[in-house]
Amino acid sequence: MKLKNLTKVTISLFLIIIMIVSIAVPTLGVDEVQSNVSPRWTSIATMDVVMTFVGTAGNTVGTARKQSTASHIVGALYLYKWNGSTYEYMDDVWGSKTVGTLGLSIDFEAEVGVQYKAVFVVVAYTDGVGEDETITCYRTCK
Repeated sequence: MKLKNLTKVTISLFLIIIMIVSIAVPTLGVDEVQSNVSPRWTSIATMDVVMTFVGTAGNTVGTARKQSTASHIVGALYLYKWNGSTYEYMDDVWGSKTVGTLGLSIDFEAEVGVQYKAVFVVVAYTDGVGEDETITCYRTCK
């Protein structure tokens, strides 16, 4: 009888310890992971590309900001038009900045029902090493 009670107590204590450990381990793991999170980019702080239409007047804008540790940022914005089988080149603009936000813009005359693609390519430099990223935006003129 005493052996049966001792076994029940031992199993109960063992299950309690397992429950406490299972609750504590994920919490400890999350704290550890969060303290080691690094930004997506080393040299690029933010970047975005958008395209808008007002009637058939189209505009695409690419903006990028470098991290404070980066010396400069260079970017190019490309515009393409879907011709039914492939994207054909329409226009591009490029620029660079050592301070502030790099902003590039292309105004264009659009056709209703046609899809346009803007490609924004950015390279930011820290200690002479370039970090590049490309983002794309697709929009149809309506």
